Amino acid sequence: MSQVMHSVTSLVHYIKSSLDQDMRLRSLKIKGEISNLTKHRSGHWYFSLKDTRAKISCVMFASNAARCTIDVKEGMQVIVSGSVSMYEAGGSLQLYVTAIQNDGLGDLFLQLEAIKKKLAAEGLFAPERKKPLPLYPMSIGLVTAKSGAALQDMIATIARRWPIANVSLYPAQVQGIQASQSIITMLKEADAMGHDVILLARGGGAIEDLWCFNDEALARVIADMQTVLVSGVGHESDTTLVDYVSDARAATPTAAAELITPDIYEVKQQLAQIQTKLLHKIENQLILQRQHLEHIKASRYLQDPLSYIDQERLKLAMHIKAFGYMQQNLAVTRKQLSKLQNDLAVYSQKMTVSSSQHLKEQKRAMSLQMEKLYADAQANIIKNSALLDAYSPLKILSRGYQIVYQKDQVIKSIHDLDLQKMIRIRMQDGFATASVLEKEEIEWKKN
Repeated sequence: MSQVMHSVTSLVHYIKSSLDQDMRLRSLKIKGEISNLTKHRSGHWYFSLKDTRAKISCVMFASNAARCTIDVKEGMQVIVSGSVSMYEAGGSLQLYVTAIQNDGLGDLFLQLEAIKKKLAAEGLFAPERKKPLPLYPMSIGLVTAKSGAALQDMIATIARRWPIANVSLYPAQVQGIQASQSIITMLKEADAMGHDVILLARGGGAIEDLWCFNDEALARVIADMQTVLVSGVGHESDTTLVDYVSDARAATPTAAAELITPDIYEVKQQLAQIQTKLLHKIENQLILQRQHLEHIKASRYLQDPLSYIDQERLKLAMHIKAFGYMQQNLAVTRKQLSKLQNDLAVYSQKMTVSSSQHLKEQKRAMSLQMEKLYADAQANIIKNSALLDAYSPLKILSRGYQIVYQKDQVIKSIHDLDLQKMIRIRMQDGFATASVLEKEEIEWKKN
């Protein structure tokens, strides 16, 4: 089978696309040592991040490097945030760094990664469990610090974009040891109020200040909430545990306020367009209905309704006339039936008298026939009885003859007799039992 020929550009572009689409290579936290650091005059930083067994090339663009709060030097142990992709022109794999911090939080990051893996395995980060944002939220809950630029920016953004919404503030601590529990308390209170959406937000700061948003208990509370929750914590490069479990995440509090609110001017324009379309449809429907009405008005039944009645009257007259014919036919038929009924009665009476006489004659003839048959049968019985009596063997016994039995067999010859055996002798009026003492054969003379 022939293989498809690829160019170097298509191959490198395919590898880059594959890396960019792999969510596991986004928002990474990598621990390592800075080496080969170059701070270019353009503001970009180029360096390598290594450990005892591997090394990866890194680039940090000027916009991100300008926000870095630590003095990055060669050989420093750091934790960088970023994503893996490919530099197509050089064909090299690179880590695109968005933030750098000292490795003092290294153990906490390891714990955080363990928590992220556990919650991900439980499905708390799954896209299918995230609730959709409401299109037109009329009730918005803000869980954030009661003072600060973040709150003012969100209120100003909502007032500018969607001023008809009702905004409720749930002040919480967003920094310090008690911050996680304070946020949990306010989130539960806001969730019970039935808002359309809740915004959990805090302005930017050091990673230590944002660490309360990596609390596992807080993440589980957010996962169990009934209300849609949007997180807007820190700067664009900051990603906390609540960002993964929230229904939606924005880079900043202001961006979160923009994300949950439609632009009222755009909505008005859309409503105006919809209104125009509806008016156009209504006008079209009115035109169509007017045309339909004119068509109905032009109907001859509306122009001359009596013509419709005349037709029905004509039909009714025809039915009445037909009904009159039917009544006449019915009267004639009744007369015919009455005459036939009388004829049938007379004929039935005649047939009854004739049948009665015929039955009497048949009965008389049958009686005579039965008497004759009975006399003939009786004479025949007498004749047959005489013949039976003449030919009966018992008749012979009356003349002194007997029938001899031995062992229930009729004896016809002396050779059939056994000496000293018992025999039975049948006479005219009974039986006699005897013993054979002697046998004497008679010689017959032959003629």
